[in-house]
Amino acid sequence: MKLNLDDIAELAESIGKRYFSKGKVAVKNVAKNKRIEIVYGKYGNHYDGLLCREEGKFYMHINLEKVPDKKSERIRFTISHELGHYFIDNHRKKLEQGISLSFNSEMTVDEKRIEHEANHFASHLLMPKTLFNKLAQKKEQGFDSILFLKKRFDVSIYATTIHYIHLNLSTSIMIKWHPDFTYHYASYSSSFSELTGITKRPPVGFPENYVAEVAKTIEENSLDYFEAATPLSRWISTITPGSKKDIVGLEQTIKLGDFGGITLLTFQ
Repeated sequence: MKLNLDDIAELAESIGKRYFSKGKVAVKNVAKNKRIEIVYGKYGNHYDGLLCREEGKFYMHINLEKVPDKKSERIRFTISHELGHYFIDNHRKKLEQGISLSFNSEMTVDEKRIEHEANHFASHLLMPKTLFNKLAQKKEQGFDSILFLKKRFDVSIYATTIHYIHLNLSTSIMIKWHPDFTYHYASYSSSFSELTGITKRPPVGFPENYVAEVAKTIEENSLDYFEAATPLSRWISTITPGSKKDIVGLEQTIKLGDFGGITLLTFQ
């Protein structure tokens, strides 16, 4: 049976409840219980993780060249993503038929759907919605809350921010950028879409020089993150400066080391 995203979230959270220990989900125990052997190795730049079936047994290969720390938050998400391929029936059936779920950057629509479903599973396995929402209310909206949730669930800042946006916990748009301060992509909450009328890919006009200066300020002052008031027109190219649509919000920027950084815009 093909599952929709709500079904996948429910499946992931039901599994997570059974393996919730010391405030977080013990993802390696999930794999162990299903007799999935985790194999660590160096596999070049091909993938972070790979689930495959060989001689009737499932193996999960973790690429230490992409995810070098076996105890990192990132490796927890990688393992959870691969578990998604196991627990989502139509993914597992493909693996049982000898079809690889390791895709290159030029993915088809169906391959993108498969990866999105596995990411959705991982997010809800690691960060169950009800508890995540409840804990989010203990802190101010934005990175104050996100950093608290990141630590609480032992997940990366990036994964926590995406989940925070998708659960519509604030009227926000997340803008991800590369280490060279060029634009990567954006994701926004449903309430941001309602506020701005943006329903498809947002027309981001990325201010590279400005972001580079902000990143420099963060580094020179050893800040967890930078924040300031910002007009929407600074970031969205279709908004005319000073117009009624040019609303002012809270801009917060955080660096992610070799992964660039995130700028989060939040509006009331």
